[in-house]
Amino acid sequence: MKPNGSPQNPSPVTPDQLLKNLQSLLTREVFRRLREEGPYLVQGTFANHSQKAWGNFYYGDFKGGSTSIRLKVPLGITLREGRSYVLSVTPELAPSNKGLPFVFQVEAIHEEAEASPTPEVRLPQRSREKVDVRGFLMGLLRKGETPALALVLGENAIVHKDVEVSMGSARDRYRVDQRRVSLANPGAVAEALAQVVEGPYHLVALIRGGGDPEDLKPLDGPEVWNAVASCPKPIVVALGHAADTLWVEALADEAFPTPTALGHFLKEVVEAVEREREAAKLSDLLERAQEEAKAARTERDLLKERIRRLEQEPARLVQEMDRLRRGLALWRGVALFLLAAAILLLLARG
Repeated sequence: MKPNGSPQNPSPVTPDQLLKNLQSLLTREVFRRLREEGPYLVQGTFANHSQKAWGNFYYGDFKGGSTSIRLKVPLGITLREGRSYVLSVTPELAPSNKGLPFVFQVEAIHEEAEASPTPEVRLPQRSREKVDVRGFLMGLLRKGETPALALVLGENAIVHKDVEVSMGSARDRYRVDQRRVSLANPGAVAEALAQVVEGPYHLVALIRGGGDPEDLKPLDGPEVWNAVASCPKPIVVALGHAADTLWVEALADEAFPTPTALGHFLKEVVEAVEREREAAKLSDLLERAQEEAKAARTERDLLKERIRRLEQEPARLVQEMDRLRRGLALWRGVALFLLAAAILLLLARG
């Protein structure tokens, strides 16, 4: 017997699916309430400005206290890295299920001021301009080189597997080495970063899996900041969970919310180069096809001209035959005339 009120054709779900469905419903209900009560005024410091825009927006983190939110900023509103703002924001559902379920669209700037960090968050100046890591790696792959990546990770960590698994088939396109160090020792981390840049690597990555946010603090202090800011080679960080934000992320050439996201990024770079090559092949094929079509048109025009000439040959032959007939008739008349004249002469002599 079916339970009262059950649908005609119930589809059973697993406990895991049921919990996910309930969580989704709860998230949508919370979002609806938040939208109704918004927009909200929020104060904090802007960081991790996205390198490029998506649609008519760019993204960044808004830090305050011990956490941060993800901002979706219209291109018409300018937020500067490291400055303090009071913003009017409206929550939106995040496009993916990874990390926080919400992003916050900036509606207006109410106040702007220089950020006043405490001494422990006064970031050092970078020794060079930030590198477009994506473009840098794509350039190496276009030239047929194998980008060499040094992963700096904990002594007993297995987080490198998250990176390599998410790279998928693109893993074979990179050289990936590991440099293990105690991530609880900022001096050792800084020394390890200084050592790997002396090696044959194109890119350095400081990575750590999720866990207690307190365990991330050794990676977000002056020693590590200085090592990252002064790194002569491109350096990226992928530390903790998506919800964890660190000041060191602002100093790296690129920051990823998780090591898995770094692996996906490396895979996408390879796929982008492969798409370029496929597009180049298609372009070459198209160019050859256009050249062959042009040659075919030229041959067609030559054949048309030959056909036209051949079609004109019979007319020329007919004209020549008429000319010959007229000439023959003329000579026949002359011959008859001469014969008649000869006969008359013979008769006259007889």
